[in-house]
Amino acid sequence: MVLAAVGKNGTGKDFFLEYIAKEYNLPMISIGDIARELAAKDGLELTRDNLHKTSQKYMGEFGQTFFPEQIVKKIKESGKPNYLVSGIRPLSDVMFFKEAFGDSFVLVDVVISDDMVRYERMLARGSDRDGTSIDKLKQNDAGEEKIFQTSETEKMADYTLLNDGSAEDLFASIKDFYDNFLVPRMD
Repeated sequence: MVLAAVGKNGTGKDFFLEYIAKEYNLPMISIGDIARELAAKDGLELTRDNLHKTSQKYMGEFGQTFFPEQIVKKIKESGKPNYLVSGIRPLSDVMFFKEAFGDSFVLVDVVISDDMVRYERMLARGSDRDGTSIDKLKQNDAGEEKIFQTSETEKMADYTLLNDGSAEDLFASIKDFYDNFLVPRMD
């Protein structure tokens, strides 16, 4: 089983996957890690804009499936039956993973329904990649939608996880999701 998460920036996608990785001892790989490696190799500062440019550059040179190809290769080389994937954005990523892993690929859309809550959580995590205002957050959302058509990707999710509550609420939701949705699908 390969589990991936999608959603807008700051919804808790990585938090969700990192919690599962730690709690259930599953390996995790990130498309963003590959983009960051390539941006650094190109001598770029690791800002969200530069990561978008790097993604566009490599997808332009090597095709829309460049990043998923790298991930699938690493997963298959690992020989591990269950894996977590972070950083899926365009619909082409989802289609590539579905083709590579079939029904063993599970996509979760992590959602925070209030942009202000999402913004406050992003501020709390203190990442340099995040915007400095709610307007910047909305600009980043629009930029990601333009580049990656993320709303179309989110529609492909097998499961939606609402992250509007506390961390404890999220942990309970993740445990329920893991026990009742994932365990039956795991190898």
